[in-house]
Amino acid sequence: MNYKRKRNLIIGISVFLFLIVYLFKSFSLGTRVTGFLFGLIVFYAFDDLFKIDFKLRHYGYIFLILLFGILLSPLYFVSENYDKILHLLMPILGSFLLFYIVDKQKLNFQWKILITFMFVVSFLTIHEIGEYLIDFLWDFKLQGVYLRDISGLEKFNLILPKNDDTMIDLILGVISGLLFVFGKTVSFFYHRRIMK
Repeated sequence: MNYKRKRNLIIGISVFLFLIVYLFKSFSLGTRVTGFLFGLIVFYAFDDLFKIDFKLRHYGYIFLILLFGILLSPLYFVSENYDKILHLLMPILGSFLLFYIVDKQKLNFQWKILITFMFVVSFLTIHEIGEYLIDFLWDFKLQGVYLRDISGLEKFNLILPKNDDTMIDLILGVISGLLFVFGKTVSFFYHRRIMK
């Protein structure tokens, strides 16, 4: 897919989401839509500047990551398992994106898979450090698992302590990365056997 079509797709999504924000006039929704669009634009700019030539499926992966991670972020306070499910599934989508970039390099398969895995684990670690710093500075309740209290929208009950939440998130992310490594390795050897 060429960059003009990618740009038009992002503009179309942006107009649609800004229309929704205008209709509902919600600050929280506006902030989430802005974060979503910022992520999409940064992904497109990265693709364009470095001439990576991501395919439409890769834009679908980043769309899903931003949709479930940012646009649907109120679900973090509704379901205690939402964050854990994302930490298990999102690194797999991220691994597909990273492997596509690494696969263009002239490296053996084992180096490509190792680099992809290490980047995913590094990103997860940096993400958790970012959550800690944001909580430390502004107390956004990113670390720990909180559920909304039934008595009011602004009251939160701590379900899982911050340190436990961080460690479980990292463990699930590493498991997710290992699942990608296993699946990609099986696929690689299967296709290699067919080619022979």
